[in-house]
Amino acid sequence: MSEQPKRFFDVWFVQAGTVIKETPFHIVTDWIQQGRAAADDQIKPSGTSEWYPLGSVVAFHPYFPKPSRRPEDAYEAMAPVEMDFDWKGKTEEEDEDVDMIPLIDISLVLLIFFMMTMTVAAISRISVPDSRYAQSLESSTNVLRVDIDLRDGKRIYAIGTGVANPAPEDDNMESDVQLLRRLDDKLGDMTEPPHVRIAAHGDLPFEVVEEVLKGLERRRLKNQIADYAVEVNERAKP
Repeated sequence: MSEQPKRFFDVWFVQAGTVIKETPFHIVTDWIQQGRAAADDQIKPSGTSEWYPLGSVVAFHPYFPKPSRRPEDAYEAMAPVEMDFDWKGKTEEEDEDVDMIPLIDISLVLLIFFMMTMTVAAISRISVPDSRYAQSLESSTNVLRVDIDLRDGKRIYAIGTGVANPAPEDDNMESDVQLLRRLDDKLGDMTEPPHVRIAAHGDLPFEVVEEVLKGLERRRLKNQIADYAVEVNERAKP
């Protein structure tokens, strides 16, 4: 079949057993390029009776896929290939490198843990010894006791000597400012700096006691008091 292809062709797909008639030339070439039509399939010009293998028609040869490698290239493909990669073993310096990322992660976890611990401790109630330690204050007359009580949800401040009850003028103060002002009056009447002990209610938040401690620290730095401490959690009964 050497003559020029006619306009329409009948295509016989051998494996499928299907014949498609009146197929344009460009459709047949598309089927070949798409792999839908193989060289073993049959073709003939429409209106004729003799079939030809599709692969034998010269007009369709350019549309069949070309083999990517020649048979004579098989030996070359199996030959060993030399590559320019220079694989180097690890040097001593590389072996001694330490991966710091896990250490950094652990450090961050510990830092967060300590920060959370400090935050919880700052907002928790103050931890003070039991009231049995208050009996040791009775032996010294140079000891002032600062009472911070909690009555009906309100803070009450007072100043006493040792374990004795406060005088009426030193009792039932409603703020730490009033307490410290009254403390200054009593310090002015004393011949030597006294020891100050705080008796705080166990349900008071730490911030309440802290404000009193700050005021005592300022007076200690001025040598108005010898020292101060939180020793009892309630005023002992005389």
